[in-house]
Amino acid sequence: MTIATKDQERKTLEKIKKMVAELGENSYLAAAFTGAFELAEQNIKNDWGLTTQEYIDKAHRVEEIVAIEARLEVAQISARNLEKSLYESQAAWRKAETARIIAESEVIRLKAKLYDYMVKEHAEA
Repeated sequence: MTIATKDQERKTLEKIKKMVAELGENSYLAAAFTGAFELAEQNIKNDWGLTTQEYIDKAHRVEEIVAIEARLEVAQISARNLEKSLYESQAAWRKAETARIIAESEVIRLKAKLYDYMVKEHAEA
């Protein structure tokens, strides 16, 4: 197996670029090679072996992360709204419970007052 030199890589890349350019900007190959030539040039210059598939996979992972973060934000907002509703429900319950206690106290006070009148009337009779 022969290892190509950087100069051979550059010459071959130029040939490929020329062939694709001859097909026109709107060709399927031109579309498929968008960004690939630049990546190839960087690979040659920096002794890298990055692939377009790696970039595609990375983009998909970034999209997935963004989607997860968006869902997380929605879930956090929902949790805060539920917590607020619970707090408001608890406050309403406490208010209703206070009103019930006051009403029960008033019933007891009125029963006692009625009893006092009844006893007084009975004593006077």
